[in-house]
Amino acid sequence: MKPMDKVLQEYIAKQQIIEVTALYTRAIDRMDETLLRSVFHPGSQHNHFYQGPSSEPDRPAQGDDPGDFVRFAQDVLSTYSRTHHQLGNHLVEFESDTRARCECYFTAFHRMRPIGDPLAADNAFETEMDFFVAGRYLDRFELRDGQWKIVERYGMTDWMRIEPPASHGFAGIDPKTLSKQMPDDLLYTLASV
Repeated sequence: MKPMDKVLQEYIAKQQIIEVTALYTRAIDRMDETLLRSVFHPGSQHNHFYQGPSSEPDRPAQGDDPGDFVRFAQDVLSTYSRTHHQLGNHLVEFESDTRARCECYFTAFHRMRPIGDPLAADNAFETEMDFFVAGRYLDRFELRDGQWKIVERYGMTDWMRIEPPASHGFAGIDPKTLSKQMPDDLLYTLASV
């Protein structure tokens, strides 16, 4: 049986790892590049719709390669008018005091911009479309300088679906409470209060 201080140390570390995963989804949905870069340790690698470095802001783009995952994500996310990532089951397993594996289920919604929108993707439809994807993040985390961050990510895809949009009732919602991207989302206003 583990000593109680070791058990408590692992619970604290697990919570820190889960919070990094939550910050990742906040950064993705709000298009907060600085926050997205903050969840990866230098040298981190990515394998989720993009294969290569996770966050190397000084790495130049070359041809179709934007240079790192963060720039890839920013480019792709700009083709959506809104996104929403929902996290589910988290399982954190320690390899050592400074290394851990995390499996986290996710479901993501993306509202695709239509043809004619200057920010629409090359694969846009004539109307807005809802793109759903679900899967799991398989991450390796390391503790460096007192911070748990991702050093390797694999995005596993369980299912995807594209369908016509189904938004009913938006007209009755206070515009201030509709989710937006950084810096217009209420989150950034509340953070400064």
